[in-house]
Amino acid sequence: MMDALVETTLHQAKLPAKLFVRDNKGHIQAYTGPMPGDDPDVPDIPVLVRQPWPGAMVPTLPRTEPSNQSMCYIVKNHDRRGKFNPQAAEKLGVVRTDYKLLANGQNATGKDGTTVTPSMVLGEAVLGTGFAIVDLPDASYVDALVNRPEWSNGSIMKGVHVVFWSLGRGLSSDPRLQDFMQKMSDIKHIVSSVDTCPNRIALESVAAQAFKLRCIDPDRFPLPIYNNEVSVSNAPTTATSSIYESARIGKTVQFAPQYLHQDDKIVPFPDIERMAQDYLNSEVLEMAQQARNKVSDPEFLAKIEKVESDIPHRDAEIITLGTGSALPSKYRNVSATLARVPGCGNYLFDCGENTLGQLGRVFGNDLPEVLRDLKGIWISHLHADHHLGTASVIRAWHEETSKSNPSAKLLVASHAHMIDWLREYADIENYGYDRLVTSTFRFERTTRICKPQVFTQEETDLLGLKQIDACFVQHCFGALATVFTFPSGLKIAYSGDCRPSDDFVKIGKGTTLLIHESTFDDELQGDAIAKKHSTMSEAIDIGRRMGARRILLTHFSQRYQKVPNIEESLEIRVDAEGSKKAALDEVILVAFDYMRVKLGDFRKAQAFLPALQKLFEDVNDEQ
Repeated sequence: MMDALVETTLHQAKLPAKLFVRDNKGHIQAYTGPMPGDDPDVPDIPVLVRQPWPGAMVPTLPRTEPSNQSMCYIVKNHDRRGKFNPQAAEKLGVVRTDYKLLANGQNATGKDGTTVTPSMVLGEAVLGTGFAIVDLPDASYVDALVNRPEWSNGSIMKGVHVVFWSLGRGLSSDPRLQDFMQKMSDIKHIVSSVDTCPNRIALESVAAQAFKLRCIDPDRFPLPIYNNEVSVSNAPTTATSSIYESARIGKTVQFAPQYLHQDDKIVPFPDIERMAQDYLNSEVLEMAQQARNKVSDPEFLAKIEKVESDIPHRDAEIITLGTGSALPSKYRNVSATLARVPGCGNYLFDCGENTLGQLGRVFGNDLPEVLRDLKGIWISHLHADHHLGTASVIRAWHEETSKSNPSAKLLVASHAHMIDWLREYADIENYGYDRLVTSTFRFERTTRICKPQVFTQEETDLLGLKQIDACFVQHCFGALATVFTFPSGLKIAYSGDCRPSDDFVKIGKGTTLLIHESTFDDELQGDAIAKKHSTMSEAIDIGRRMGARRILLTHFSQRYQKVPNIEESLEIRVDAEGSKKAALDEVILVAFDYMRVKLGDFRKAQAFLPALQKLFEDVNDEQ
């Protein structure tokens, strides 16, 4: 049994592990004595330990190498028998009870004992139709693809009406492919490519929400960047090709009972402004105007300057790329937060699925510059919604900096197992692993607070960081919270996913900005405990115990769209001094996807909170 205890000795047990011993009566109890390494004279006594799960016994995956194969498919329906002709069967003298034999392809007996075959009573067979799916990552695959013998095999290609092409950058104009398509002009070619498909908005609801937010606070909520007339690679898409059709969302091809292109199902380009205006009322817009008047008032701005004069790097900008939990939803992508610290670099805190796509929506043509200045990535734990986009971001950074600064390095800091995963993935794809600087955090024997990563002056010049602190938190195996400290004194604390942590408070004392998960509303504390997450009040309490000047709540359950009710004073206390300054100058914000806010603008963003709450007060949270 997998949960059975096996006997070994204290020095032979593989740690960390829960150890047990038998007392004088033979009863099993937890071992609480000294461990090997604590003292040279620790006796090698018999202990009991659970047999590890088989997967835990595999320290590393076997080495492999990248595959140079691309999987392509030809999919065909079976031929269908012709229509059964009951009049012909009756004329041949077949009794009705034997009609099913003929319909199933078996012979039957007619009048005078004659044999009636299916071909005598069935119409012409209906030929099975089909399609091909072709995936070509780059030009090195083209010759092998176009020379495949299947394309000239009549029995295979008979009935194939469409080829769906998924092409890498630049391949749609490759002369070899264009010649191949022209030679097979009797087949419809539908091409999906970054060169041919418009850089359109795919998620209409989140774009409409972004537009509504922009109408309230345009300085913090930009529109996601898109262009219905230009592709992702900035190629025009308005002209049509004579040899292929560009793929469109909703395009439907019917293959049975008849072959038919249903272009009426193509999804039109959304009118984001019209969708957003349907939900903007005059009261919300009036409240937004009042907030704009407030944040432009010279007296208001003077108070901010006085109170925040001691905050380092007030020009540092926080961009929340993904603010939801578990899975991408209608309104929130999964975890990713970018910190841009002028003079130091750009730093990603977690890197969930499609983080690179979110960066493209925020920065558009400026994305190459953002990637060139990327200095570090922190991964809090190995749940997919926090790390699935890491390799794609590193690959994009690698491709961009290989041209502009080949000697550049990128820091990736996380639990040792995340670094192991990145190394193993490098066996499959050359995405730039050899250019990484890795910082691993492991369990300490006597504390959950890890040994800090203190950078040398040379490393600080390279990576822009002075120190990284981390501690293990209650969520899953290897889950970590961290504090990034910059040479200017700026400290950014990031919780990842966790229950409230006293150790996190210790390493985050005096932090400038706390970014903390707020998965559940306060009334769902039981859910938070069971699922090892935090409620909104628990997250805020961590910030107050740290003495954080600014608190940003993120990682909300995907059931929530509206803004939670936060009871905080909007008054700026110019008398905030000394040990009470953090408490009196506290500002709490709620994150949305695509939100951009500088440390020095938290007070301005806070002024729009009443308008935001009014905007979402009639929205029903999705269950």
